Amino acid sequence: MFDLQPSSMDTFQPALGPKLEIGIERTAEPEHGLASLTRRLMDDGAVQFLFGMRDQFPDAHLKDLVAQSMDGERRIRFGDRTVINFGSDSFLGLDQDPRVQDAIAAGVKKWGAHNGSSRAFCSVQANVDAEARLARWLGVEDTLIFPSVTLANVGLIPAVAGGHDLLIVDRLAHNSIHEGAKIAKSEGCKLKKMSPCTAEALSAMLAKEERKSSMVALDGVYSMSGASPPLVELDRIARANGGILYIDDAHGTGIFGPHGRGMAARELGRLDNVLMVGSLSKAFSCMGAFVTCTTELKLVLKMKSNSYIFGGPVPPPYLEAICVVCDILNSPEYEQITERLNLRIRRLVAGLDRLNLTMFGREAPIVAVLVRDEETTLRAGKWLFDSGFYVQSVLFPAVGFNQGVLRIQVNANHTLEAIDGLLNALADLRRDIRLPEAA
Repeated sequence: MFDLQPSSMDTFQPALGPKLEIGIERTAEPEHGLASLTRRLMDDGAVQFLFGMRDQFPDAHLKDLVAQSMDGERRIRFGDRTVINFGSDSFLGLDQDPRVQDAIAAGVKKWGAHNGSSRAFCSVQANVDAEARLARWLGVEDTLIFPSVTLANVGLIPAVAGGHDLLIVDRLAHNSIHEGAKIAKSEGCKLKKMSPCTAEALSAMLAKEERKSSMVALDGVYSMSGASPPLVELDRIARANGGILYIDDAHGTGIFGPHGRGMAARELGRLDNVLMVGSLSKAFSCMGAFVTCTTELKLVLKMKSNSYIFGGPVPPPYLEAICVVCDILNSPEYEQITERLNLRIRRLVAGLDRLNLTMFGREAPIVAVLVRDEETTLRAGKWLFDSGFYVQSVLFPAVGFNQGVLRIQVNANHTLEAIDGLLNALADLRRDIRLPEAA
């Protein structure tokens, strides 16, 4: 079993020999202000490592690309080079749907580009309509919209994990869950990290930890690998011990479950007894995030979630588009869209199996191909880019050190020729760069 879990940037100190002198020349004059701040920040081990990778492999880094144009078949132009984009998380291709685009355009005419107020003071009617529409789609009593999944996690977890509570966080959970957990810990809750994320590990932790109540925070679909934890068993154990699951289902929203209600809905059947956070900016191709709740709990979350109070709202034009996407997901057309997507996922996975490559994720539109060391991962990504395919080279700290992967994101509007072309490119890549074979 390969370890794809992210590493802590707070504790990682790579052995790089003499300290790198990056980006700024020292002068005879003492440094002040921003120059002094920058120099101090560059003394951090993780920053030294990341800048070192950028400076050692400037042509292969591909982290600061700027796109000039893109089209409906995921062709994207960077300068004078056009490649097929396998780095988009608009999985259903709804960013190119005229109905979604028209709803945003009509929303601009109706509301302007922005309503100019924190929701702590005022919400537009489009907000109320979108939250009600999401609740009907999900089969829950209510929802609350946040500006993003990251802001939802950073604001919600401290709001619901109080002092003397036990907060258990899956080690593989998204960075924003860990950031929210840090805040909750600073405010008094007991924080424990779970690895591996299994029913046995959770049972053992709950058996030995004293608590007033407990919450288990984890992903529905892991963002770097496309795999999922055992939600059914974890939910059973959490509830048997008086706890609740907090599920970041950002990468399952719109993809799994009946009418795209998410991995949590698919596995658990109902969302009444979990807090499920979903994304409105991935498969939905809009902006923002939401959390499932009751109407009574919604009022509490509004009062206790700092990122809701102090974060800027989702612009009203996108709220109008959210309702349109819900209509699409609830229509018979949704099955046609997901069949196109699943056909492309199956075609990619079957091709990777034929190449005998080590991969993670087989159901989700995220498929990660293991490369391992950071230099080879960057070189492999650049090789594919030069061959006409943009695939994300994912390094530490998003995954463990020396556990680099090529993160392929499949969209419903990729052509089958594009899938086959990427597989052919990977077959050619193996002749130049050694990739780990499947066991």
